[in-house]
Parts: sequence; C-alpha cells; structure tokens
Amino acid sequence: MRKALATISLFSFSCVSLNAQWVDYGAWTSASISQKIMRKTVVSADLATRFDRDFTRIGSTFINAEIYREIAQGLNLNLAFRGGSSMTNEYQWEPQRRIAVNARYKKGLGEKTAISVRLQYQSGYKGVRAPGEGLDFSKAARTKATFYCKVAKGYRLSISGETFFRPLYDIYEFSDVRGRISLRKKLSKRKYLTIGYQVDSPHGGPDPWVEHAVICNFSVQKKRRKSEK
Repeated sequence: MRKALATISLFSFSCVSLNAQWVDYGAWTSASISQKIMRKTVVSADLATRFDRDFTRIGSTFINAEIYREIAQGLNLNLAFRGGSSMTNEYQWEPQRRIAVNARYKKGLGEKTAISVRLQYQSGYKGVRAPGEGLDFSKAARTKATFYCKVAKGYRLSISGETFFRPLYDIYEFSDVRGRISLRKKLSKRKYLTIGYQVDSPHGGPDPWVEHAVICNFSVQKKRRKSEK
C-alpha cells in the first residue's frame, strides 16, 4: 500500500509537466532548529537557500522565524516572519519580507500513520519602495493536506498536496497547486535529515509553467530548558 501511494504520487506530480510551456528545475535547502520554551509553545528558525534556473543560480536566501502553540489536542496556531533577499530577472538582489499565520490540525490514524490539514494566510513584498509609491504586497491563502507514514524504524514518509488562492478584485481565486513527497530519517536523538521532491504549477492561465525542486533539510529539536531552582 505504501509503495503504491508513493508511485501514484510521483506519477501524478510528473504528469503536470506535459502541458507546460516552460519547466524549471531547482533545489530548496535549509537548516532548522527548534526549541520548546513552554509546555505547549515552540519557537524555531530556518536558514534557507533556494536554487533555480536549472540549478544555475541562487534564487533566494532568507531566515524564517516561527512560534507555534498547541491550543487543543492536535490543533496548533502558528505565527511566522520571513526576511531575506531574492534574485530578480536582471540578476539583482532585492529584499523580501513575509508574515504568515496558520492553523494546523493533526490526527493519528493508527500506530504508524497520521494526517494533517493546514490553513494559512500570508502577506509579503519584494523590492524597495520607489519615491512617491507604496510597496506592492503579495497576499495568498493556502490549504494543505499531508499524509504521514512510518515506513521503517527511524524513517517517515510524507505526501502532501497544497492549493493557493490569490486576490482577484474582491475575491480570492484558485491560482496554484503544489505537491510534495519526502522521506525523513532520524540521524540521532532529536536530529533529522529530510530529502524530497516538489512540483509547483499554476491552475490554468495563458502561460503555464512548472517548477520542480529537490528538497533537503537538516533539523535539530532542542529540549525545553529546566528552570534553575
């Protein structure tokens, strides 16, 4: 069953390239650290670098800082801020900023499987403000569903699908889809390595495109510090 799910997911992700007018390949690399600061509150920081243009350039690099809290069993609220730089089509660096809030619910389906659903709203911008003009903010609402499965001791498979909705006049319109499959390996106590594959594609439009990315993340989870007596 697990092999069938992985095969179907890879086939589905690859098929979206068939109707694309252009295709890009890249890599999303990151290193993460997280620490529990209270019984139900965790803070984390990610240092990320993303490669695009068929692995030939650094498209963006940034730090993502998050705080999330469990408000009910399986339900977390999250606040995240991203700051860094991205590369323009003219190969010039420009600043990028983003703030996001989301809610995620995760439920176990047995000893080895679980599912989660995440709802997110984000707002951000790239570039600098020109004299006499305001910043051009980009907003989006996102929904994501993920299936988790422990395939062996120390290994966890994740398969997810995500949809993006962007503002058009007075409503938010379905705009993009993203699929990801990844495998997380426990290296040692509270240290993990995740390798995966991701594909992004717009929903319709006159100029369809597809972006493929290899995912690589190293993460460390630190325990809550004990208070001094």
